[in-house]
Amino acid sequence: MKRKLLAVLLVLVAGGCGTNPPEVSASPPPVPASSAPSASRNAAPQPRFADLTQGSTTSVVKLHTYDPENASAVVEPIIFMTGDAYCRAFKIKRTDGRCVHAEYVTEESHTKVTVPIAAAVKYYTWEDSDGWFKLNKEAMVAVATENGELTRMAVVYTP
Repeated sequence: MKRKLLAVLLVLVAGGCGTNPPEVSASPPPVPASSAPSASRNAAPQPRFADLTQGSTTSVVKLHTYDPENASAVVEPIIFMTGDAYCRAFKIKRTDGRCVHAEYVTEESHTKVTVPIAAAVKYYTWEDSDGWFKLNKEAMVAVATENGELTRMAVVYTP
């Protein structure tokens, strides 16, 4: 019986059942070249949308809901640029219709964000600000934020 117990103990110790943690390789196993995704050397930059919930920033947004009583707005950050500037920024061929025929280009983020409205917000519009922002849903609005709160809202006029 003692020999069997000693044999089992030796097998366990020799099998690596110690108290030290297992060694982990710092690098992942190599991926075969055939299964690795092929990346273009000159990949065009992708649009980046402003994070309106943190810090201070400016952006053009699509206004979905404006609620001054609860000091909040639901907005969707968008890219709003002239056609030429858009094509230069995102390395689009000059023959693309967005570069040639469009006065301006918009790119939606498809992300709605609720942003608090600062107590001292400034509005820039030619009409009653509360009325205009409440009535014009889906309108483009230029906004500025400080510490994640809307501090300025301006109507983006496109003829």
